[in-house]
Amino acid sequence: MRVFVLGGSGLIGSVIVSELMRDNVDVTVIDLVKPRFNVDYVFGDLNNIDDIAGKIRNADYVINAAQYYFNINAMKACLKAGVNYMDLGGLFWMTRKQLELNNEFEREGLLALIGIGAEPGITNVVAEWIYRMHGTPISIRIRDGWISRSGKINWSVDTQLDELTMKAPVFEDGEYKYYDPASRFEYIDFIEPIGRVKTYLTIHSELATFPQSFSGVRYVDWMEGGTGFEDMIVIAKLFGDNAEVMNIKSRAYLRELLRTKGLLGYSEGENPDEWESAKVIFDYGDRRVEVEFMSGPHGQFDGTQYMTGLPAAVAALSRVNGKGVLPPERVIDPEPFINKLKEKGLVFYYRENRRL
Repeated sequence: MRVFVLGGSGLIGSVIVSELMRDNVDVTVIDLVKPRFNVDYVFGDLNNIDDIAGKIRNADYVINAAQYYFNINAMKACLKAGVNYMDLGGLFWMTRKQLELNNEFEREGLLALIGIGAEPGITNVVAEWIYRMHGTPISIRIRDGWISRSGKINWSVDTQLDELTMKAPVFEDGEYKYYDPASRFEYIDFIEPIGRVKTYLTIHSELATFPQSFSGVRYVDWMEGGTGFEDMIVIAKLFGDNAEVMNIKSRAYLRELLRTKGLLGYSEGENPDEWESAKVIFDYGDRRVEVEFMSGPHGQFDGTQYMTGLPAAVAALSRVNGKGVLPPERVIDPEPFINKLKEKGLVFYYRENRRL
């Protein structure tokens, strides 16, 4: 099997590459930056769709781990090359835009599996698993929390700023309503070592597909929180709009400042320490069913990196197939997929509470 990983030199892409190489997959990284590890590498810029299409021909899958702004370009390159596509998700607005390419992928007999990371990704598969066991709920709540002593930023700064500046969708009584980011919060008790976390309402991908995939559900929302998140709320007020000050875009300045201070990712030899956990909660009125999944550090990767990169590698290794632009809950068979994630070190907890 031959797999190309777009953005494979990055924080999450490197997890995907590592997992595929462990299973002796023929992997090539396409990125602006050469990877720090030993893997086949080709320079590529996702602004040039034709060039990327020419480089990925004859691949079995392309996994896009680049910044989500390039998801549409990556999908168009796969259409030109006739290659199956996966990504780690974007945000609500991007997912809806990607779904518009469904007819083109169906016509070419290709699969575009969108949002096969942790959240979205595992959250979607877990939701499908609960749905198959218990049916359509009244509400679905997705909660994400993390803890870290190092305070390192292990995710896209731009994505976090988008989450804290864009309106957050909530599906309520058959329609979407939009609220200011972080305008609602909820304390959630996660499994230790994470514990109690104050989670906040933000924009996220699952909201784009859950109301259709689980037809009849009346309420869906997403909240997240953890180490450094309240700091990011403040930072978003300063840098989120990407204003130009003294001929410098504020987000570009922030990224470079974080990199200069050594806060973006981990340095060589540094031990990652972040743990992440997410819950998918189905409420049926008389009972509540929830599944929580968690990861701690794995070797050179922290829990967030590992849990986000692993699912796409597992999907490729299982030779996932389908036609069209589809979210994970419409493609992945939940039980074997979850079992494979457990084999790879992720931990799952199931709880069911009945009201008396």
